[in-house]
Parts: sequence; structure tokens; C-alpha cells
Amino acid sequence: MPVPKITFIIKKWLLSRMDQGNYQVQSHEIETDLVNYGKEYWGRLHTPSTYSRAWRQFKSSTEIDDIDIKLIEPIKNGSNQTTWILKTGI
Repeated sequence: MPVPKITFIIKKWLLSRMDQGNYQVQSHEIETDLVNYGKEYWGRLHTPSTYSRAWRQFKSSTEIDDIDIKLIEPIKNGSNQTTWILKTGI
């Protein structure tokens, strides 16, 4: 199997979260959970900043449509950490 691209890994990670009913993503999860997921499940080791950069690009791309996400919207929760909610077509 060819080495998957980082956007593929992000999509699979988001799908696994949504399958568990988790439609929120926090910035620290991108820098920890996503990094570990890419390494453990796909054999891809990237730095947290690489995943953060890819996440910023992914959020504003049309690739979110591929996994039935219509909008990724930040939530105002009074925290210094950013939290986004995944809004799907359901």
C-alpha cells in the first residue's frame, strides 16, 4: 500500500471520531491524538505543527465534503484552546 497523504489520515481520523459520536475537535487533539493516530494506524510520523498546518488547510478546503462534513465551525467556550464542531449533512 502506498504511503497515505496527510489529508487522507485527517479524513480517516475524523471519520473514526464521528463514528463514535464525537463531533468536536480541540486543538490539543490535533497535536497529540492525530499525531499518534497517523503513526499507529498508517505508519506516518509527522510533527504536531505539520498536522496543525494541514488541519488549517483542510478546514477551508472542499475535501471536507468527501466525508459528509458541511462546515467546521469554531465554538466559543471561554477557553484559550480552540474547539471546532463538525457539522454534517445529517
